[in-house]
Amino acid sequence: MFLPKLKLKDSEPCPCGSNMRFQECCKGKEPQIIKPSKKPVEVQIMEKMRASMKKFCMHPDQEKCKGPIKGAHALQNNKIISLLAGSERHVYMLNTKKQPLLIPLNNGEVVPIVELSRVSANDATTETCFCDYHDNIAFAIIEKDAPDFDETSEEMKFVYAYKAFIFEYYKQRIAFDIFQSNFRDNPIAFQSPEMIGMYRMLQLKMQEFEPVKQHFDSQIIGNTFEGVATCAIRIPEQIKFAGYAYIAPDFDINGKRIKHTKKGIMHRIAITIFPEITQSWLLLSCLESEKHIYEKLFNQLETVSIDKLKFYLNMVLPLYSENMVLSPLLWRAWDEETQMAYTYYANLHGSEAIRMGMCIGFGLKNAARDKSGKAYEQAPKINLFCN
Repeated sequence: MFLPKLKLKDSEPCPCGSNMRFQECCKGKEPQIIKPSKKPVEVQIMEKMRASMKKFCMHPDQEKCKGPIKGAHALQNNKIISLLAGSERHVYMLNTKKQPLLIPLNNGEVVPIVELSRVSANDATTETCFCDYHDNIAFAIIEKDAPDFDETSEEMKFVYAYKAFIFEYYKQRIAFDIFQSNFRDNPIAFQSPEMIGMYRMLQLKMQEFEPVKQHFDSQIIGNTFEGVATCAIRIPEQIKFAGYAYIAPDFDINGKRIKHTKKGIMHRIAITIFPEITQSWLLLSCLESEKHIYEKLFNQLETVSIDKLKFYLNMVLPLYSENMVLSPLLWRAWDEETQMAYTYYANLHGSEAIRMGMCIGFGLKNAARDKSGKAYEQAPKINLFCN
């Protein structure tokens, strides 16, 4: 295993964020006296994230910030969330703001499970990452009084891509800051191979995210909407869920691996899927400079049958369902076993998620080999499109 080889170099910047070398900063520092906890480290970090979610505006034009930092919706409350919530004014989603369940395993480990909860439409997909002024102007073209999505509008496509990206960037930024704070308080405990592995992952993600943020920021400052390629797929029905993600899917529709990692850097796509009154939209966006990585997938999605498209989304989306919102109608249409399966998928991380991703790849490949096409007509256990 590679974990024992993970260690901090004396000459690298200290993980506490001081900008000093590790050797000259926190190496050998006595830890603060902290009350021992039996909770898994992931749960402790989640609790710290809930307690210390920083409020700051992610808009690049900081000089014009005005009004309080508000709970901005990643998915529009007055259009998307309200449509899903209906008269109940509630939706179902992973509620990371609640205490997770701690499930003991036979080997003595404790696994945290974030439950799907009934959440108010006003609170769904909110983060404190924009001031009142910038929340209103940055997303005005797709907000409350805006027309339905127009696939010919470069500005609309740009704003949807930016919104999916920036909300994920904000959460990564918070996670990195919290790690630095924890390391500052207790550098010895955070030098275990597992913790250093987590630190390297956070470092890498910030390295991958920063160039994308710089592109969006420069376009927003210049009031332009260039350099982003978007694949817009119309679904001819009103779906009962919505979601956003900034991910690197491993497989295309036929189960062929997508080579999205170049020289150790992963290149992702911003995904948004949402309903309107008579139809729905699936939007996938990447930087124009990275379009060659996902061009084949985009072409597949634009040309496949609706059955094959639904099959692919049913296979892939539950694995990236952290930011998915379900209507009460969809949640109640599933039996208890399906609800549990969806919750299980949504809580997969690390090596377990990788293994499940491989299984999904095999499933896609096997379906593609069925020349009759009947594989795509069979609804899977987790059917996001059930009536």
